[in-house]
Amino acid sequence: MMRTWIATILIVILISMLITSCSKQQTVTEQVQENVAESLSVSEQTVVLFGDGNKIQINDSLVVGKIMNDIKAMTFTKVEGPDTVGQNFTLMFSSDKKYSSTGYFVINKVFYKATDAKLASEINKYVLDYGRSIMPQLLPGV
Repeated sequence: MMRTWIATILIVILISMLITSCSKQQTVTEQVQENVAESLSVSEQTVVLFGDGNKIQINDSLVVGKIMNDIKAMTFTKVEGPDTVGQNFTLMFSSDKKYSSTGYFVINKVFYKATDAKLASEINKYVLDYGRSIMPQLLPGV
C-alpha cells in the first residue's frame, strides 16, 4: 500500500516536471521568434555576400520582403554558435543582423539556428536564383 502511494506521488511529480519543462521550452521558443521578427520589422538595406566573394545589394523591395517574411516564418533555437562551416551566402541586413544559407540568424552576436530545414533550403534556392539572375556565373557547381 505504501509502495503504491509512493509510486503514485513520483509519477505525479514526473508528469508535473514534464509539463513545466515543455511550457518553459515553448516560452523560450516564443521569445526567440519575437527577437527574430522584431529585428526584421524595419526595412533595411540588404546586401548578399556570396561564398565565392561576389556581393550584391538587393534594392527590390518585393525580393527583400519575401526573404524577410520567409525568415520570420521560420522557427529558431538559440545556439552557442554554428555547427557547420561554409555557406553559399550571407544576407547582411545591418552590422548586427545576418542570416546565412546554412540557416543561422545572428543578432548582436547571438546565434539562432533554423529548425525548418525545408524552408531554409527554399530561402537558399530563392537567393541563389536571384543572384544568378544578376550574375549568371555565380557559384558555379552549386
